Amino acid sequence: MVTLIFTEPVTPAGAGIRVYSPSGRQVAGPTAARGSVLSASLSSAELGTYVVAWQVFAADTHPSRGAFSYVVGRPSANPYTSLLGGGEIGTATPLGLALQALARLVHFAGFALAFGVVAYRALAERGGRRARAGRTINFDRLVATGVALLIAAEPLALVAQLASLSFDGDTALAVLGSSFGRLLALRLGAALLAWTLIAARRSWPLLAIGGIVALLDGLSAHAIPGLAAAGQVLVAVHVAAMGLWVGGLAAFVRAPDPRFARYAAGTFAVAVATGVLLAVAHTATFAALVSTDYGWALLLKVAVVGVALVTAVLRRRRWELGAAIAVVALAALLAALPPSR
Repeated sequence: MVTLIFTEPVTPAGAGIRVYSPSGRQVAGPTAARGSVLSASLSSAELGTYVVAWQVFAADTHPSRGAFSYVVGRPSANPYTSLLGGGEIGTATPLGLALQALARLVHFAGFALAFGVVAYRALAERGGRRARAGRTINFDRLVATGVALLIAAEPLALVAQLASLSFDGDTALAVLGSSFGRLLALRLGAALLAWTLIAARRSWPLLAIGGIVALLDGLSAHAIPGLAAAGQVLVAVHVAAMGLWVGGLAAFVRAPDPRFARYAAGTFAVAVATGVLLAVAHTATFAALVSTDYGWALLLKVAVVGVALVTAVLRRRRWELGAAIAVVALAALLAALPPSR
């Protein structure tokens, strides 16, 4: 029997555990999951090198996989030893990681354009200063582009999840039937509902949908040990504030409003405050901060946020928008990378 023990509860992805005998046969039985423990019985009497490959979903829906070998008797050749060179255990494949980051970038950009622009429009209309017809069309186009990106992000996220694990029927069914698949369906449904409401030009129904999407993003974010629910709410607030800030900047560049300064300051402050709390929660030590990919990406994001702050103080809104786009890209990368705990 092969038994794998993880640091948190996991769910098998597809077969979960595969064990290849020296002759290349798959000799593992069905995978049993009990919290953070996976196990599978074996049916082989061959002597030599065995290769074990596993793939799971973490409690926060993130994929994880790895492979290792063990020897019965003396070492031998194995047709599946190439699996042992797949990179660091517990991470996605390079292609999967790149696609995860891209899917999240498309999603975050869509969120900002769909709901941040709507919030800015509500701000402009609240004081009785309605945009001229040409500007209204520009706002509608921005919102429609944002919702289209939200819709496109979901099939891309599905492909990224499969690329992070493996492209086979069992894994595809497991992905669709997992908590990741359910959250994907809910986000896609919310985006399609937002699409039907664009023509009505009613701000508050769209913003309510934005709040739901932010909460769903929180459910699929990196889990914080011991603070699952609080961590998910924190991520939801962070995503919402970041989206409102970036989307508001995009709308302001097209149609400036004198009251934007207070709006931008508020959303930016909430995004920074929640981002700091998340950074502390996901970075256990300073050594981990400077020795992991997650830590370096986080430090780069902090630097770009500093640039955004300087441009905001100088009221260089176009420059601030450029910095904000870079912040969104780094946030997407951080969401795909494993935390440096």
